[in-house]
Amino acid sequence: MRYEPTHKEKTRKNIVETASREFRAHGFEGVGIAQIMQTLHLTHGGFYAHFKDKDQLVAESSVHALEESLARMLEGLAEGGFPMLLEAYLSVDNRDHPEAGCPLPALSAEVARAEPGPRAAFTAKLGDVFEQISEQMPGATAARREEKVLVLVATLCGAVSLARAVSNPAMSASLLAGTKRHLLSFVAGD
Repeated sequence: MRYEPTHKEKTRKNIVETASREFRAHGFEGVGIAQIMQTLHLTHGGFYAHFKDKDQLVAESSVHALEESLARMLEGLAEGGFPMLLEAYLSVDNRDHPEAGCPLPALSAEVARAEPGPRAAFTAKLGDVFEQISEQMPGATAARREEKVLVLVATLCGAVSLARAVSNPAMSASLLAGTKRHLLSFVAGD
């Protein structure tokens, strides 16, 4: 059977997208290559036609997840500024669906334990996220805007991580709501 010329590229993209969701939902060690390939109705051996190893897939899928998250953040900023970004990020939907949400709360601890290649790819893309969000951040100087973005992203990541971790629904909701209120005033200030 002959495949269209873009078949390999499309298959690789599907593998990266699927791995990105699965890793956010279950962690890097919680999902194997065979499971990802089976989800796509592909053979385990076919994986190696696209990637040299799991670390390469971890790197590419992490970058993909960060790109998706950045696009959503920039869309929120364009539609309603930081209030819209905070509303979406600190939402019950983002809390309850790590597979579709920002990879930072889901994968930061995983990336910290990853091999140097995936860590370097994640770090480079995260730097891009910081840079693009800081362009939208209020602040008197570029240095102050960059600092505010680092605090903003770290706080968002921590709040969603904790909101996912606690078993008390009221505490989880309070973490999201309180963080949102605090960050609204933090972003507006200089």
